[in-house]
Amino acid sequence: MSITIRPLVKNDWNSVSKIYAEGLATGIASFETEIPDWEEWNSKYIESCRIIAEKNNQVAGFAVLSLVSKRDVYKGVAEVTLYIGKDFRGQHIGEMLLNALITESENNGFWTLNAAIFSENIASINLHKKCGFRIVGIREKLGQRHGKWHDNYLLEKRSKKIGIDMKNILVLCTGNSCRSQMAHGYLNKLAKGKATIYSAGIETHGLNPGAVSIMKEDGIDISNHTSNHVDEYADVNFDYIITVCDHANENCPFIPSKNALRLHHNFFDPSKVVGTDNEKHAAFLKARNEIKAYCEEFVRSIY
Repeated sequence: MSITIRPLVKNDWNSVSKIYAEGLATGIASFETEIPDWEEWNSKYIESCRIIAEKNNQVAGFAVLSLVSKRDVYKGVAEVTLYIGKDFRGQHIGEMLLNALITESENNGFWTLNAAIFSENIASINLHKKCGFRIVGIREKLGQRHGKWHDNYLLEKRSKKIGIDMKNILVLCTGNSCRSQMAHGYLNKLAKGKATIYSAGIETHGLNPGAVSIMKEDGIDISNHTSNHVDEYADVNFDYIITVCDHANENCPFIPSKNALRLHHNFFDPSKVVGTDNEKHAAFLKARNEIKAYCEEFVRSIY
C-alpha cells in the first residue's frame, strides 16, 4: 500500500498521542515524560506545519514545527519534532515525512530548521543528516531524564529557497588539520551567515594545535572544529570547492556537485616547519595571513 502525507488535524490526536507515547518509552526521544492533552499540544506547534503519514489507513508517524522564539528576528527559524510509530519504523517513512515538512516550512517562509536530538538516538541523527541537516554543536549533559544525564546534538538546515542566498563551500586539503581549518574559520566569519562552510581532507590527521593557537590570536576560535574526511559530505551539493594544497588538488576524489566551481591555491604548509618555537610561530603566522587575504578576496568576489 502507498503512503499518504496529509495535514495533521484534531481527529488524529489519539493516534498521534499514542505514537508520541511510544517514542517517549524509548527513553531517548525527549526529556518529556508525560503526554500532554490536545489543547496543550495544539498551542505549541505551528498549525500550518503539521503533517502525518498514513499507511493502510493508519497513522504511521507525524512531523511538526514549533517556533524557537517569539522574537521577530527569529520568525523564520523553527524546531522539528518527528515521531514514527513502532510498527512503521525502518520503512523510510521518517525520510518522507521530514522531506515533506521541509517543503512545508519553505512554503511558510521558514529559512532555518533546527533539531535537538539525544546523542543515543543515532537513527534520528542519521535521518536528519540524510535530509540535509548538519551537526552544528553538542550540548553536553543538557538535562536529566529519570536521573540519567543526556547530551543533545544540535542540527540545522538552512533553506536555499527562502531568506538569504546560502552557498555551500568546501575547503579541501590533505589531512584537514591546518590550512583548510584556518580557511574554514576565516570563511565562516567573513561570510557572515551567507554561506555554510565545510572543511575536509582526503585523509584525516586531526586538528593542529598550532592552527588553533594562531587563529585565536586573530580572534577566531576553531578549537571545536573536527578533522573530517571528504566522503562524509558526499550528499552535500557544493557551490564552491577550494583546494588549498597541491596534493589535495591532484588527488581530489570525485565529489558529486556538478555545478560546483572548483578553485585552487597552494598555501605554504606551516606544520612542516621545524625549529624553535619562534620559528614555528612565524611559519603559522605567515600561512594564516596568506589564507586570510585569500578568503577576504574570495568572499568579496561572490557577494
